[in-house]
Amino acid sequence: MVVLVPGQSISHLTPVMEFAEVCLRRGLAVTVVVPDPTLTVPAFRSAICRYASRLPSLAVHSLPPPPAQPHSLGAVHPFIRMQAAFRSQAPGLRDFLRSLPAVHALVADMLDVDALDVAAEVGVPAHLFYCTGANNLAVFLQLPSFCSRSGGDLKDLGDAPVSFPGVRTMPASHLVDAVLDSGTELYAVGLDVLGRMSAARGILVNSFEALEGSVMAAIREGRCLPEHANPSVYCVGPLIADGETEEERHPCLPWLDAQPERSVVFICFGSRCTVSLEQISEMAKGLEKSGHRFLWVLRAPPAFAAAAGEPDAALSLLPEGFLARTADRGLVVTASWVPQVDVLRHSSTGAFVTHCGWNSTLEAVVTGMPMVCWPLEAEQWMNKVYIVEEMKVGIQVRGYKPGELVTADNVDATVRSIMDMESEGRRTLMERALAVKESAAAAWKEDGSSCAAFTEFVKQME
Repeated sequence: MVVLVPGQSISHLTPVMEFAEVCLRRGLAVTVVVPDPTLTVPAFRSAICRYASRLPSLAVHSLPPPPAQPHSLGAVHPFIRMQAAFRSQAPGLRDFLRSLPAVHALVADMLDVDALDVAAEVGVPAHLFYCTGANNLAVFLQLPSFCSRSGGDLKDLGDAPVSFPGVRTMPASHLVDAVLDSGTELYAVGLDVLGRMSAARGILVNSFEALEGSVMAAIREGRCLPEHANPSVYCVGPLIADGETEEERHPCLPWLDAQPERSVVFICFGSRCTVSLEQISEMAKGLEKSGHRFLWVLRAPPAFAAAAGEPDAALSLLPEGFLARTADRGLVVTASWVPQVDVLRHSSTGAFVTHCGWNSTLEAVVTGMPMVCWPLEAEQWMNKVYIVEEMKVGIQVRGYKPGELVTADNVDATVRSIMDMESEGRRTLMERALAVKESAAAAWKEDGSSCAAFTEFVKQME
């Protein structure tokens, strides 16, 4: 039996559930352990129900509610709240594992290092499921020692280049915010988590060898953890959710049907990320000025959304007359969900403006869609470097640095750059994107790299 413990965000849950399906298809018994339903958001519960319905042999176990916290965590950083939630779930997970007759592997969310301690206590081999790419894994494994050697706050380095074995050089400002300021609780908690990752018996990465082979070689050769024994690392991706399964098509798909081939710019910043009110206005002006067709998934900033109540209220943030002036070539969607994979696969979609979340990145890779990188938070800035410089399947939005506004002129210039069908840069980008798409399709074939990695993972459980 394999016991999976996913994280509570949809971006971490989805690839773990796709991995559960892979395990079930290959004859393994799988139990997914989730928090008490009162502690999760409706989208999380709905996703679990959908997978349980689709996979009848999947077992789902809800942990009992943990004891009440002695003090409120409402004002602390979300990462610290997440770690507190993992710690509170550890006793329930321990009791559940002890109740099972045999567990061959525990696979926990990449940030749930407390599960590693639980597994060690009950004698179960413990692995981490890494929801982002191998390049980030290489950096995260090295950050504790890197920070201890730095002798100061990384935030003071600004855009100065930093280097890690096996990974492209990047500006220090692109590192995750948890390690930038050494004087915070976030820094201490973040480095503690990163430092404990290497205690896992193995790490399963949602990527594939053809996409990140060079950094995987660096990890296997011990260049990322020269002073420690490496955990086994298995690239078992790409693991992404399938396209639309609803009986009725999402309204954006018939609209795409009516557009010319490769003519539409798709703008979506994931299920959670938003930009400022001012940035929304600049994006609208830039899209209008570009003259290109667009499908824009618009989400208002949380404060505005909470006050407004209705999703369509986000339309009021657009410049006056924008919707009327662009009605013949644009569609703005305010729904909480769109079938992103179906949009990316659609023949009318020509480019993807993305926040560089790893799930979105893999969906673009699998569909052969060139990307415009507009990172917003967490490891997305690091992903941008890999997408543009290493994978070479995207460009970065012009004139953008962390915390700065992208002007309408730069939005316009970026859209024109990615959509100019006659440019040599566009042709080169498309050729590379289609080549990577073919590699992604090959990874899970019978002799593919991810299929072989999964087989190796299963063998070590025997």
